[in-house]
Amino acid sequence: MNYALISKIPLFHSVEEKELVKIFSELNIFETRFEKEVLLALQDEPCNRLIILLTGSVKAEMIDSLGRVIKVEDVFAPNPLAILFLFGKNNRFPVQIIARENVSALVISKQSILRMLGMNQVLLKNYLDISAEFAWRLSQKLHFMSFRTIRQKLSMYILKLSKEVQSDEVELDKTKSDLAEYFGVARPSLERELSLMQQEGLISVEKKKIKIKNKNKFNKLTLV
Repeated sequence: MNYALISKIPLFHSVEEKELVKIFSELNIFETRFEKEVLLALQDEPCNRLIILLTGSVKAEMIDSLGRVIKVEDVFAPNPLAILFLFGKNNRFPVQIIARENVSALVISKQSILRMLGMNQVLLKNYLDISAEFAWRLSQKLHFMSFRTIRQKLSMYILKLSKEVQSDEVELDKTKSDLAEYFGVARPSLERELSLMQQEGLISVEKKKIKIKNKNKFNKLTLV
């Protein structure tokens, strides 16, 4: 077991290696590998284990009532998957999880997680901190999804990037294809809206770089 790699996982942050060795030996935790395009979890199946990525990345997708597949997000190592849904009465995976590339992960049963959290207070605090951070990001995502038009979604997304870098000039962290998939729209529709916003003097666009030109008007676009 590569404990140097495991120590980089947020859940095991600040836990001494000798303590990790003790925990892993008592709980018989093993590394599992998944090939590209393999399902790690199905939407709505019982969430009875915690999957923690060691290497690689996965995509989380949701299938709606019409059978359409909506991409929710990409998750990269070293992060856990669906940590908020491990406990509770309705503990089911809210999305299907598919390997974007060859992936290695720790798969730990719910009972082993309970035992682990009782063995070490640092682990318990880490688990609670990660859950709180995940809940915050989920609330931000829900707020973002409340915007109905492409323009509103684009504006909110660009403003979010702007706040992160504290500048009116940002660089998209996704390709236009990925961004369109993230918004659940067609790429031509996304590009058309970007072009219209540029023509109206709201932004200037140069490849992946976007500059907000009219901040006051731009902020009003996100008012629902």
